Amino acid sequence: MITVLFGGSRPKGNTAQLTQLALEGHEYNWIDLTTYQLNPVRDLRHEDTEINHYEDDYATIIDQVLASDTVIFASPIYWYSVSASMKSFIDHWSESLLDPRYADFKQQMATKDFRLIVVGGDCPQVKAKPCIAQMKYSLGFLGGQLNGYIIGTAERPGDIEKDTYAFKRAREWQQTLKD
Repeated sequence: MITVLFGGSRPKGNTAQLTQLALEGHEYNWIDLTTYQLNPVRDLRHEDTEINHYEDDYATIIDQVLASDTVIFASPIYWYSVSASMKSFIDHWSESLLDPRYADFKQQMATKDFRLIVVGGDCPQVKAKPCIAQMKYSLGFLGGQLNGYIIGTAERPGDIEKDTYAFKRAREWQQTLKD
């Protein structure tokens, strides 16, 4: 099963269009992170405690991610990083590491086919590098890896259609993704 974690602020914007092109012909679960409540992460790493409940929608989302084979992070590039909703979701992984219900969280995450689609308007081929590094390090901490990424160039609505290289890469993904 393929799950898309969409962190864009425009449900039909450039990031969504590029992601949907990459998934054409595949069945997938689309999770728009902006429609979920994600509270600030509770940092309890240095306390002798565990986390056994969430006061937001995180558990609903992470359960879907853990049930997936492929997870695609799709986000506009905001200030050299993923969107705030995407980052908030990733921050919650710290809580999963302290939750006995997710005792095998790292092992499960290590088995996923993680991919990234980012779109930006100001030289994203260069300025997306910190974002890609952030995702590689975050997934690596869990034993996972980023198996591919597409960087799209678009500033105004519809601009992504002019990025022939990103469209070519999205069509390649159509062939390599497994449902």
